[in-house]
Amino acid sequence: MTPERAIFQHSRRPLNILAGAIFLSLTLVFGSIYVRDALKEDIARHQGQLAAQRSSLTSKQLDLQNIRTHIVRFRSLKQQGLVGAADREGWVEQLAASRTSLNAGTALVYTLHAPRTQAAAAAADLPIAAQATADPPLANADAAMVHDLDFELDGAHEGELLALLQDYKAKVRGSFRVQTCRLGSPTPTGLLAQCTLRFFNLPETPKPQ
Repeated sequence: MTPERAIFQHSRRPLNILAGAIFLSLTLVFGSIYVRDALKEDIARHQGQLAAQRSSLTSKQLDLQNIRTHIVRFRSLKQQGLVGAADREGWVEQLAASRTSLNAGTALVYTLHAPRTQAAAAAADLPIAAQATADPPLANADAAMVHDLDFELDGAHEGELLALLQDYKAKVRGSFRVQTCRLGSPTPTGLLAQCTLRFFNLPETPKPQ
């Protein structure tokens, strides 16, 4: 056996071990790189999901804050009678009660007209010539409604009428404005006041089933 062959025979086992160690090292290196890249992708995906969840949470918190801010205003408007069922019976009852408590005038006659949309009421308030050329109001189930309350107060003075309107506004459950008011037909006991009070109301939309 030649010296070279003898050296090779003695070195064969260590060389095989070295080759195996190199192969294992390379396997570990490439495996670590694969695992590292996979972990990076997983971390990036989770970070994206976390960012989306944080954005969604922020949006929901803003929505909740917006609801909390406006729910107080909504409840206040509902309590005032501006939103929800119109208290039509209460309007006429309070008018009679205010007149009785102030002893204003000698007689009170009132008429509460059927509700109309605000657009229809505005069209009806136009001069007759303008009504003929105006576009018809569009139907809208969510439109604000107006309720005209006409009343005649006989034998009243101007101060009594103003006191009646102020007392009525302070006590009635609803929001109105004095649409028209005329004083005439003077008598020894006072004047005939003919007024229209226009109430505003927004019906509450039923929640979907």
